[in-house]
Amino acid sequence: MSILITLGNINQFTFANSIVAANEKAKELFSSTLYRVEIFHSKESFDILQKIKFQKKDENEVWIDHIEKTDINEDNLIHRTIEITSTKKSVEQFVNNIENILSDSKGKIQNIILDLTNGTTLSKNLLSIAAYVLEIPHQYMIDVGCLFKQTENRGFLDSKILKKCYVAAPDSAHFDNIAYLSLSEILRFRKIIESDSKRYEDIAEETVDTAFFKGNLIESIRLKLEGDQRKDNTVYRIAASSISSSAEDLISHLVDRFASDSNARMLGQKLGVIRAQIEKKAPSTFDIEFFRKFNDFVLYLRNSSTHKGKFLTDLEKFKADLAVKMAFPFIEFYTDIVFKILSENYSVLKPTRITELNEPFPESGKKMYYGLDGDDTGNVLEELFFSSKSETHFKKISESIKNAIAQIRNKVKKKAGNDSIVFEAGDDLLFTGEFTFKENYNISTSGLTCSIGYGNSFQEVYLALKQAKTTPGKNTIVGAKLST
Repeated sequence: MSILITLGNINQFTFANSIVAANEKAKELFSSTLYRVEIFHSKESFDILQKIKFQKKDENEVWIDHIEKTDINEDNLIHRTIEITSTKKSVEQFVNNIENILSDSKGKIQNIILDLTNGTTLSKNLLSIAAYVLEIPHQYMIDVGCLFKQTENRGFLDSKILKKCYVAAPDSAHFDNIAYLSLSEILRFRKIIESDSKRYEDIAEETVDTAFFKGNLIESIRLKLEGDQRKDNTVYRIAASSISSSAEDLISHLVDRFASDSNARMLGQKLGVIRAQIEKKAPSTFDIEFFRKFNDFVLYLRNSSTHKGKFLTDLEKFKADLAVKMAFPFIEFYTDIVFKILSENYSVLKPTRITELNEPFPESGKKMYYGLDGDDTGNVLEELFFSSKSETHFKKISESIKNAIAQIRNKVKKKAGNDSIVFEAGDDLLFTGEFTFKENYNISTSGLTCSIGYGNSFQEVYLALKQAKTTPGKNTIVGAKLST
């Protein structure tokens, strides 16, 4: 089943002729007539064409009569009225309608003809862009110059004449095949590069040459695309080496800004310096393992694709190509995520096992906030659901947790007063004072443990408790201090 997508027209002759011409093209391409005609009208074109249709006289042929001569009846026409302008809302509405048509076609884009004969310059431009992005291959229009040579008639035309003058529109994708320029692809990357360059400038502040950073990324993409066109593996290596210099320049600026005393010279060393900073400063929700593996992978790609011999195998070409592509998410990761963490003004102290504490911790005489949370209480409860056959175990665990919290609460109140308890619910406790921690919770709950975070403010307690809860084995106490 073939579909035509076209625009409305206040000129009924041109409008009808374009549909007839498209129907002839459908027969040629798909060996069948058009099954559906999707028409994007302006309010004006819809109103005028409808008025003409309803005012027709038997002696005068109108646009619907001319179309129906070619086995397309009115039931095949779907009218969509959209005022196409350059506004975001209008474009979104237009794109949504195009997507609906593609959805109805069950993804058979190759069976769609897109007609560029009708409509305003703006609407035709938008329709052409949509066709390029969606890779709709069949775009056609009536060549007026050809018509003038075929006939002097300016009304409804014979399908044989229209067929001769229904020509394919230039395929935008051909831009990608002009020598090795790949203009369309470069334009796609340029927006990404502009954004990356702005963030790079923000990070490195006054010490950067943004124009060189941006130009080097663009040149690297051009080289990569040249390799695509020429099938020259060595060009990929040059592109990989070029783009890696921009990525390393970014890392160097991060090291200079957040670890100025570092003597790191190689990229691997610099990444190690950044990793050490992140491991100290990242919140508990940050995936450290991903961070390490992502660094290792990108570093391996960079070294593997730039430090090789004269000849490249297909595998080495693939790795060099991948190194170029991975440079952009790598830069984005460091500018949008790593830089943000490095810029945060907190650090978390090293976790200390509660069972290892023999001295007051933190230092005696220091009034602070403390957050306590039982470890894996939910997991214990879940296990009881599957293993217990009576209520006894549930009650025993519940009472032991209540008793442990009660003992700690009473100890806190006794030492720091009734107002020292800030929050209490379940196995969670938030309090303030000066304390030494032992193993009260562990003993009272017959083996269950808890994690404790402390700091000078609620924000510090939150960060510290998060870190304690994510420390392997838990059962830890962690202090956090926001830097000034």
